[in-house]
Amino acid sequence: MLAFGIRNLRENIGSYAAQAEAGAISIITRNGTPLTVNIPFDETLLKLGVHKALAVKLYQEEVLSLNKAARLAELPMDKFVAVLGSVGTSVFGYDADDVKKELGEF
Repeated sequence: MLAFGIRNLRENIGSYAAQAEAGAISIITRNGTPLTVNIPFDETLLKLGVHKALAVKLYQEEVLSLNKAARLAELPMDKFVAVLGSVGTSVFGYDADDVKKELGEF
């Protein structure tokens, strides 16, 4: 998660825009005090709504644990795990290459 002060944001708007286009969550601050949280406007946001999309993104970025993200999404754990699966996010911390590598070691 990125944090930008208002002055820094004004001076580096191109960098901020590039980070937003890359899907990064950011916080805009004034004198170190958070003013707003910005999340990418993408398919996940459109499909799930703000609180679920934010929970998914913060879980993906390892800012929130699975339990805390489920609570933010206002869903029971099993339903939140299903939401993560619907957007291609594993709760096991393994991607396909990791699984292939481990299977190859047997």
